[in-house]
Amino acid sequence: MRIFFIVSFLLLIYACDNNLSTIGGDLISNENFIEVKRFVMEETSTVRLDSFPTSLISSSSSSLSPLSLGKITDRVTGSITAIPYFQVAPQGLISTVTWESNCTFDSLTLQIPYIKTLAGDSTALQIFDLYQTKEPMRFDHYNPILCNIDSLTRDEKLATLQLYPQKDNIAQAYFKLKYDFGLELFNRMRSRDYSFDQINYPEFMEEFKALAIIPREENSVLMSINPANLALRFHYHIGSVEAADAMSFSWPIALPTTTNTPEETMYAFTHLGYKPTEPFENITLNEPKSFDDLVYDGKNMAVIEGMNGLMTKLKVPFIADEDIYKTIMKAEIELRINTDLLENNILEPQFIGIYIITKDNFIKGLLTSPQGNVIYGQLTQNSVDPNERSYIIDITDYYSNLVEGVHPIVPEIYLLIGLPGSYYSLLNDFSYQIFTGNVANTFQRVVLKEQPKLNVYYSHYN
Repeated sequence: MRIFFIVSFLLLIYACDNNLSTIGGDLISNENFIEVKRFVMEETSTVRLDSFPTSLISSSSSSLSPLSLGKITDRVTGSITAIPYFQVAPQGLISTVTWESNCTFDSLTLQIPYIKTLAGDSTALQIFDLYQTKEPMRFDHYNPILCNIDSLTRDEKLATLQLYPQKDNIAQAYFKLKYDFGLELFNRMRSRDYSFDQINYPEFMEEFKALAIIPREENSVLMSINPANLALRFHYHIGSVEAADAMSFSWPIALPTTTNTPEETMYAFTHLGYKPTEPFENITLNEPKSFDDLVYDGKNMAVIEGMNGLMTKLKVPFIADEDIYKTIMKAEIELRINTDLLENNILEPQFIGIYIITKDNFIKGLLTSPQGNVIYGQLTQNSVDPNERSYIIDITDYYSNLVEGVHPIVPEIYLLIGLPGSYYSLLNDFSYQIFTGNVANTFQRVVLKEQPKLNVYYSHYN
């Protein structure tokens, strides 16, 4: 009997196999047994936003969006014309100037420091005309947004500027305005015109209206300026000799904080005129053009581009495996780029933004991690062939929660891919949504060479 128990005990030990090296042996190794499935996103299309903010979107903030100016003609998508509009604010009656002395007006200039080239042929001559508008900007408390489609009618031409933007950053440029125009304003300051007093800014804005910088038709560069650096500068001297004791004072761009009545003041915005090439005609947010139907030079494509509102819409395949021994380890979207269509020094963004939307384009939110951090698509480059570039978007947590979540599950996943940014709902009215960010401020572009893929990595259990 004792022998029987000993033999049984040894057999039990053998059956249990407590060798620590075998623990987890039923979990298949990541190196050899990860299954990868790739799904082509056949429902890929290009859409175009009808409008997006190019001005401040909050009346409580004193910061301004960048202003764009210039024109560029692109053989793929078409031409963009950028016209900045802005107001200036007289600084009271300029108490630092002793008006009773022998002040003599010299000139009036519009200072434009730090012009940055966005895209285009910067070796060619660029010509801009400065106009005064026929109408002022009026602040709408219920819709404090000026968009790319807004504009003002032009009145008097005040000056012309010519420049060669060979460098990425131009240290300084300026318009020299008509002498009589500047002299009239200067003399009104000397006579202490009450409309130039700070408390009368709304009256001044109605009278002075706004300024606009208009690019010539033959221009070939898009540029960016910081509106906070714009200013009208009055140059004058005291005494009989112009070169002696030359002085100046400035009227900066109007900001809400520069007036006592910000609700009466608008600030600055950029009108963006877009003339598409034939393949991009008639594309809207609600009338997209599919990857197979958008063809340029014999190649199908989907496009993301700033300043004309082009974005790419994807329907992500819903793959809900019922295999209880298979777990999603990673899910990512891969967007391969067509690098053969680069021109005009148009840069590809290092990151792209991802917006979660419904089938009818209602924005549900930005793609974020479980910690609440915004997830972007990141540009990657093939180490063997640098011309092979792709964007990779890690959607693991978002996708796993959808396909492995609690029922009922809606098996329709739509994403909108564009330049990094966010979206804005007017006064918490979620029926009115508008995209913000780089879509208005940069001319960066992505052209997809093939339909995006969803790559799902699975780990198997025995």
